[in-house]
This record gives sequence, structure tokens and C-alpha cells, in this order.
Amino acid sequence: MENIINVTAGKGSSTSFLILGEDKTALIDCGMAYCAYDLIRNIQQVLNEGRRLDYVLLSHSHYDHISAVPYLREVWPEVKVMAAAYAQNILTKESALKTIKELNSQSAHYYGFDRVIDYDDSLMKIDQKVSDGDLLDLGGASITVLETPGHTKDSLSFLVNNEVIFTSETTGCMSKSGKVYPAFIISYEQTINSIEKCRKANARYIVSPHFGFISKSETPVYWEKSLRAVNEARDFVLELFSAGFDEDKIYKEFERAFRDEECRSLQPNYAFELNNRGMIKAIINYR
Repeated sequence: MENIINVTAGKGSSTSFLILGEDKTALIDCGMAYCAYDLIRNIQQVLNEGRRLDYVLLSHSHYDHISAVPYLREVWPEVKVMAAAYAQNILTKESALKTIKELNSQSAHYYGFDRVIDYDDSLMKIDQKVSDGDLLDLGGASITVLETPGHTKDSLSFLVNNEVIFTSETTGCMSKSGKVYPAFIISYEQTINSIEKCRKANARYIVSPHFGFISKSETPVYWEKSLRAVNEARDFVLELFSAGFDEDKIYKEFERAFRDEECRSLQPNYAFELNNRGMIKAIINYR
């Protein structure tokens, strides 16, 4: 565990962990643009003199998980950024790159930073696509890729040394109170399958996105909590849909029921709405 170090920077950003192998280093997710320099400082404080950042593994292509990539390339030009094939394709689209930059600017303002977000879009790219079962050997530490779609089409989880699993947002997000918030967007069925896939990895330790390491007491029940959160959201949406509510009314009721104070502290309104409108649509389409 000594070779897995939390280097997360900035509110709202994904958790970012540095994995130190004997030969290579890898960063799992890198957060938003507004706090990229803080992330870099955190990484530099961990790396010994002469060591560099070799890989960045992205769990999916949402702006709050990938937007420090251009800044990391400025410091470590030879870093190799890895993600799913779908993410690689997304980041070739001008419209997606524009949206990512706009959301970064909104987030910077939301979290109280006046920093101008103006990185080079050509640096926001994937160098190598990875897929289910791929193994990255860092020397004395290995990372296995697990495809876990549901939050997005390109969602990946990462299993380090067959004992620590970094789950994608497909499995939900743990809060400080121990509640798991559902975070699937594109598919209910794929989400259930992905949660079961992560559970079968039988990891001793679980890292929940936007939270970090799950406590020993929560680890045995985490997957059940994840499944319960998904099914509670599904049942809530379908009950309203069956009663004749349209998607706009369902969203308003969902926000009222599920967006508590803790949830508000974890996610800005615009991100919550964007994600959960997608989830509502996915549930209705699956029924």
C-alpha cells in the first residue's frame, strides 16, 4: 500500500492516485484544469529525483477526470495517456473539446478561482487505448484494466496488484456519511453487470471515485450499497413514469428526493442535472 499515494488536488475533481512501481509510475485520473498545477506539485513532492510520470490512466472522458492532461504533458512531455477506445475517439471531436473547456471554466468559477482556462486542445488526447484484461507492468506493481460501462460507454476500473480496485463512477460514489450515490448515465443493465464484475475481482481494498479508500467496515457492504443505490433510483423513476410524469417532471422530483446537502457539496448543480437527466432517460429506455 505504500506505493499507492493520494495526490488529489481541488474540490470537485476526481480522486487522483499515483502508483509507484520499481521501474515506472502511473497516475489514475487527473482532475480538472483549475487545480492542475496543485496536482503537479503534489506529484512532484512524491517522485524522487530523477523519476518521472510515465502513464496516466483515465477512468473515462468526463472533464472532471481528464482536464489536467495538457498541463501534465507540459511537465512530462513523454507521459503516455491511456483510456478506452471510445474516450480516444471522443477527444478527437471539436465539439467535445469545446464542451470540456467550457465545463472547466464553469467549475473554476464555481469553486472560487478566477484562473483563465486556456490550455492547448491538441494536448488533450489519448496516446494508447486499453481494454478489458490489459495489464500494465510498472515493475513490482501491476494494473489490470476492467471495462465497467454504465456511467459512460468508456468507463474503466483498475485493479492494482489484484488487491486494490479503483472503481469507475459506474459503481456509484461514496459519501463521508457512508451513503452511496448512483452515478450511472447510459445503461441500467450495464451498470448492474459492471458492479458484479468489480465485486468478483474480490479486492481487499476499494477506492471510490471522488472519495478515496473505503474503510474496512464499509468494504464488505460496498457492492450491496452500490446495487441498492442503482435499484432505488430505477424504482423511483419508473414509479413516476408509470404515473404519467414526463422526463422534466421526473427530474424535478428526483432532484428533490435525492439531492441532499451532502450531494450538493460533492457536485455542482449543472453537473448533477447533466448526469441525472441522462440516467433518467437510460432507466426509461430500459424498462
